[in-house]
Amino acid sequence: MSSTFYSNDATLEEDAETTSLTQDYLPTLEETWSEQELQRCKKWIVDSGFKRISLQFPDSLLQHSVTIYGQLNGEIEAEFFILGDTSYGSCCVDEVAASHVDSDALIHFGQACLSRNTRLPVLYVFLHFCVKWEDYQEKIMNTFPCGDEKVIIFPDTAFYHAKEELLQQLAERTNVRVASLAVDDSVKANYLCWHVQDLESIDITQWNCLFIGEDDQTFFNLSLAIPAAKWFIYDPKRETLCPATPRTSSWFRRRYYYVEVCKDAQMIGIVMGTLTSSGYLDIAKRIQTLAKERGLRSILISVGKINPAKLANFSDVDCFVLIGCPQNNVFNSRDFYKPILTTFEVELALNPAWKDTIPDTYCVDFQELLPNGKFHREHDPEENLESDVSLITGRVRERNQRPNGAPAEAESALLERESGALVSNRVTEAFRERSWRGLDPALGQDEPARIVEGRSGIPVAYEEHKDERK
Repeated sequence: MSSTFYSNDATLEEDAETTSLTQDYLPTLEETWSEQELQRCKKWIVDSGFKRISLQFPDSLLQHSVTIYGQLNGEIEAEFFILGDTSYGSCCVDEVAASHVDSDALIHFGQACLSRNTRLPVLYVFLHFCVKWEDYQEKIMNTFPCGDEKVIIFPDTAFYHAKEELLQQLAERTNVRVASLAVDDSVKANYLCWHVQDLESIDITQWNCLFIGEDDQTFFNLSLAIPAAKWFIYDPKRETLCPATPRTSSWFRRRYYYVEVCKDAQMIGIVMGTLTSSGYLDIAKRIQTLAKERGLRSILISVGKINPAKLANFSDVDCFVLIGCPQNNVFNSRDFYKPILTTFEVELALNPAWKDTIPDTYCVDFQELLPNGKFHREHDPEENLESDVSLITGRVRERNQRPNGAPAEAESALLERESGALVSNRVTEAFRERSWRGLDPALGQDEPARIVEGRSGIPVAYEEHKDERK
């Protein structure tokens, strides 16, 4: 695809990733909760008649959960439940945990990806970080001195409360816009969770984009999705405004290398990282279809929050693709034994419509790959694919394309006849051949064991307790 590919992953490991910063700051109660938010939650619950409400907190806000619970419980006649450890990412609405307590509504606190959900009413309570307006105006004047520069401001969720003030401070500038967050269905997002007004009538490549927030995964994903003329980031906590170039060549080289890994793969693991984002089942089915058309095996994996230990159990999988919200930063982790790809990277690898094409922008939202999405491309499944050369191994890749509509059983039987051995090409057979496949309960086959007292004491002098009933 490009001359920037490397066949040695060690070369890519030498490039330090600086796209995100680790923030250890714990927001205060005043930055999390206020009387105004209490009344807003009360009105929402009372007007809708909710009786069982889950309160979802990220780890950084759990210290305030009891205080907020007490105030809500004292003001409203309803049952409240605190959700701490979420099923997937803390930015996603955890409908799975809420269903365990039979909640009919959920209040989400802190950073949110605003992935669309359809089964549970949700109210978002964002953080309220302060902005020093004198410093803000001074930085804007120094960065955009002419006054007629085209600027689109993207406030992060923690600064969204100051959206109107951000625009009023620059009232004398005519070419300044502030993007809105798609908090509910009344606002339709056109860039991740943001909505830019009259986007169709402007050329985004001629505009400067200013992000109000920290240099984190949210900014990185947004800058990948928007091909702006220049990107700037203003961090009110550090009082800095500077140009940003997050779309580094080293990051793209590493991701395109994983695209080549996916082309060489024989089995792809589809990891479910969300159960609330709209279209997550559709994109899983699409990846399965693309893999089937190329003669590749795929397996659907759902293990909750993923980590290297969980995915290491699937040793037969050559690479994984994560279906999750755009805020997931697991793609930058180097701790996993096998590469983890985005849905867009799998699309580049398996969809022949993207052959010999390098996109101008990057897609971090899998909904854009579905029909009517910006990056959706149709292809002919019956088109004969030409063999090509792997940029990793240097070997010729044979295209074992399955005929359209042929079932997996027919392919398995064909392999048996050609090889003369009982070999199955189904995914389950790869796991059946393992010597250890997990704990076998053997229900009904063994008699229940009696409970006896085991060892006690300290490691240098254990005391053994024998079963006197024998």
